Amino acid sequence: LAGDSAHQFYPVGGHGANTGIADAVDLGWKLAARVQGWGGARLLDSYEAERRPVALFTREMCANLLEVYRRFPRLVQHGATRQQLAGFLNEEIYQLDNVGIHFGYRYAASPVVSHEDGIEPDWRWNRITPTTWPGMRAPSVRLADGAQLFDRLGTGFTLVDLSGRAAGERMVKEAARRSIPMTHLQVDDDAARACWERDLVLVRPDQHVAWRGDRVPDDPDALLDLVCGGRQFA
Repeated sequence: LAGDSAHQFYPVGGHGANTGIADAVDLGWKLAARVQGWGGARLLDSYEAERRPVALFTREMCANLLEVYRRFPRLVQHGATRQQLAGFLNEEIYQLDNVGIHFGYRYAASPVVSHEDGIEPDWRWNRITPTTWPGMRAPSVRLADGAQLFDRLGTGFTLVDLSGRAAGERMVKEAARRSIPMTHLQVDDDAARACWERDLVLVRPDQHVAWRGDRVPDDPDALLDLVCGGRQFA
């Protein structure tokens, strides 16, 4: 189930559409992985673990915006002046400047993400925190040649390699051996290196970060098992 068949939102602000589309993207690549044979049995279980917390959070944010729609006609009915109404709406502009709600969510409890210890990055209502913290959406970067880094990501997994020495080659070869679709994207760009924070960042088909590090793990096969729905990775 995805979109309005799984949840219903108040029809304000586009929260329901954005949540439903992201549901379908999350579920779509996981179904494809199972059908194609490289996705493990635990991959589909991760759908609810990832998307339900996002939907519940977004529903509460949607309720904030609904209150604006509820109060405005009451203010008019009670005789508020045009200046008062304009001032009220001006204070509520932040409700629509909500890019953090729609793009800043993170899969903090996902069983198919290699999580890190430490304090997760701040969340902001009106902006995106650009980080490759596992579980979050990979940050968009315009490269020195004018291209968008997102446009170079593959349709399967993408190992973004900022090491300058092809440090991720061993993991990509292991993925190929297991028929896991993975693009080895080597990037030599200072802006991307500063924003992406690690030499190696594994991006999922839905553009969320599955893992990051400065070198390939000693057991890359175990990491691939984790992100594709297999056994735990330590």
